[in-house]
Amino acid sequence: MESKAANTLVKEVEKLKKKAKADLSGNLPAALEHLFSEDSLFFDEEILTQWRRDERFDELIEYVSYQYDERGGEEFWKQVLLDLRLKKEEKKALKLLDGLLPGRMKLLKAAKKNLDKFPGNYLSETTYLVAKGEVLKVLYEYAFIIENKPAEQVNKSDSEKIKKKIQKILNE
Repeated sequence: MESKAANTLVKEVEKLKKKAKADLSGNLPAALEHLFSEDSLFFDEEILTQWRRDERFDELIEYVSYQYDERGGEEFWKQVLLDLRLKKEEKKALKLLDGLLPGRMKLLKAAKKNLDKFPGNYLSETTYLVAKGEVLKVLYEYAFIIENKPAEQVNKSDSEKIKKKIQKILNE
């Protein structure tokens, strides 16, 4: 499934590259040529930083959910999550985590199935534990959002649900 946010990012990156080249009067210094190559992420990172500054949270959430649906991007998605917390955007923060958890759970189930098929295989065990860690990172962030508030504001039902999810993953 294509991501509208990812497509928007590509368009904005190309626009920024063109503007940067034009601002350099068409004479690109050799020391900067690599920034304009297809494998450079420089402009992608600049656009994503701009999205964060402009608080384009819906696009960021969609992008993170698409780009890092199964793994990776922890440094970036945690920064977006922090931005959301600082702006008191709890619903959007939970939406971001909702976009990350299913893919990670899918990988954990696949890793568990592989471990059951090849018990005692250290690579299978390691893959399973890494996948478990990825799920726990997301669940930790859920718990932090749900419980990091004055006690009278903590939703006890949500708190219990997340505790049970974490315990289930820990005990697998």
